[in-house]
Amino acid sequence: MFTMKKKDLAKEYALKEYKRLVNNVYIVKDNRCFTFDNIESAFNAGRKSVVENIPNLLFKETREGLIADNGIFEFIYHIYKSASVDEPRYAFATTYETPIQWYDTLEEAMDAANEDYKKRIKQAIGL
Repeated sequence: MFTMKKKDLAKEYALKEYKRLVNNVYIVKDNRCFTFDNIESAFNAGRKSVVENIPNLLFKETREGLIADNGIFEFIYHIYKSASVDEPRYAFATTYETPIQWYDTLEEAMDAANEDYKKRIKQAIGL
């Protein structure tokens, strides 16, 4: 039933947008007037807010160390600890990458992994 409502709304929008383009009129719904720019801005704001509210990666302790399956891309994020006992440092990398930057704390490495994850999502949806 929910899918049908989405289809109905999509059809209604498409018909109104066609009418607007042909007749150069505004879209009126519930006594409100919308332009195509209004609708496009609302769509982009919604898309952006979804990305901004993506939950952080959930790292789990495994035999291989800390890993997080992001659930979207085909790779997994790994947190690596340096071999130095005197000055341990941390890095992150995905399944297909080599760590390129080391961080002083585990939290910094996890934050960097989350930033990378969100950046990749933004790139994937064109933001």
